[in-house]
Amino acid sequence: MMDVPLTTWLLFEGAATHHRHSEIVSRQPGGELFRYTYGNFSERTRKLMNAFDTMGIAPGAVVATLAWNSYRHLEAYFAVPCTGRVLHTLNVRLSPDELAFILRDAGDVAVLVDPEFLPLIEQIAPRVPSLTHIVVLTDDAAAAADSTIVAYEQLLAEAESDYAAPELDERQPASLCYTSGTTGQPKGVVSTHRSLFLHALAVTSAAGICVGPGDSVLPQVPMFHASAWGLPFAAVGVGAKLVFFGGPLEAAPFVDLLLDEQVTVSAGVPTVWVSVADELERRPGANEHLRHIISGGSQPPAALIEHYSRKLGIPLVQAWGMTETSPLASVAWPQHRMRSWTEESVTHAARRQAGLPLPGVLVRLRDEDGNALAFDGASMGALEVRGPWVTDEYLHGRGAENFTEDGWFVTGDVAIGSPDGYFVISDRTKDLIKSGGEWISSVDMEAAIMAMPAVIEAAVVAAPDPKWGERPVAYVVPRPGKSIELEMIRQHLETTGFPRWQLPDRVEVIDEIPKTAVGKFDKKVLRALDGS
Repeated sequence: MMDVPLTTWLLFEGAATHHRHSEIVSRQPGGELFRYTYGNFSERTRKLMNAFDTMGIAPGAVVATLAWNSYRHLEAYFAVPCTGRVLHTLNVRLSPDELAFILRDAGDVAVLVDPEFLPLIEQIAPRVPSLTHIVVLTDDAAAAADSTIVAYEQLLAEAESDYAAPELDERQPASLCYTSGTTGQPKGVVSTHRSLFLHALAVTSAAGICVGPGDSVLPQVPMFHASAWGLPFAAVGVGAKLVFFGGPLEAAPFVDLLLDEQVTVSAGVPTVWVSVADELERRPGANEHLRHIISGGSQPPAALIEHYSRKLGIPLVQAWGMTETSPLASVAWPQHRMRSWTEESVTHAARRQAGLPLPGVLVRLRDEDGNALAFDGASMGALEVRGPWVTDEYLHGRGAENFTEDGWFVTGDVAIGSPDGYFVISDRTKDLIKSGGEWISSVDMEAAIMAMPAVIEAAVVAAPDPKWGERPVAYVVPRPGKSIELEMIRQHLETTGFPRWQLPDRVEVIDEIPKTAVGKFDKKVLRALDGS
């Protein structure tokens, strides 16, 4: 067999020849649409490659982006790694101090930035000695009046459109993404060309997100987080139509884009699909083209999965992964033998799980003493993974305690494996509640509370207790016009199977659950309210 290096060029090369008429549609934060083809995309991306060379950015240099989902961001996704440089996506929701730390830690020499974030970059640039190039993602030269700043379209206008593929080692760095830093400083995760390529193939597969040339794909998951779950690489690799929604989520225009561009596959965190559900319900025929939705980042409530299936006729499929797993590691597709099962049975056995590991990803469960645990539906233990797109170390050698001596990554999740081969995340290790020596899953309790018709969101955290060590406290966001009281929640939980000793002693009604920079519930903020 041919020993062909598995690089990002293998995903990019076909854009100009086999898929040149496929569309890329990009909704800008102001609402205007930009539409062009893969042929245009290929030509512009090669111009950007030449521009990097002209700017004197060395091979192997780290090039950052600070931008929403867009066609220009997609061009950087390929121009940077395909020239042997390292793509570093920055989270637009981070604070100036966090961004300055990450830019310094990564050693970025250039940053491609949306105009709205230029003042932020100008503020922190003096704190990043390595940063010598700032490119504003705009065609407005006036927006880049500073001589050290250049407009993106100006760069492309002066560049050639031919670029020969360089020789790249498939194991050299291709992209860099930092963890969310929920404990301590963020840590860098470096993906290689080989891992990005293999991950993209897994995303296209029916065991992954199931993307092919006939699809229209809208990744609502941000391109600044974990490569938008690999969807830009996967979609370009197979020539699928790509649709981008730039800027913060707005339910009505987002659904407009879903319908107008005949989107067949979309992906985002559960909070997105909570916001979008009511808007979809108001639109007749919203499920005409949408084949399935992928939900990841945190466990979607069972009530949300059932709402999409029963009321909207759209499968909402849970996926699990982390920045450290590139990020897709498992997807909760039902098995063939479940075809004749009721929807309720399928939801319980498959859709409510974190899923089945993708081919190439291995998972195991271990107890506190390091002993292997069986997939028996009852044993709960630490979840560990390994595979060709799972990191084997953090940048600069940080976090060595997250890796075992025999080469597995310790995820920090606690899970239960079923005899059917699925596994479900019981909680993050730090979010488990230990009351009177017994464990309580905050994830299970949150899902049950969010199944209540009067509840929009709920988060459960541990509060210190002098007698039991810890007790659960529920933070709840009620629907407009609805009221929530402790006894209502306790009665609901008890009727859904929670023993009385697990029921929360206190409920706090709030306007909104605080979120992390990637849209997950930020429990450390809630814990701080209780002094824990």
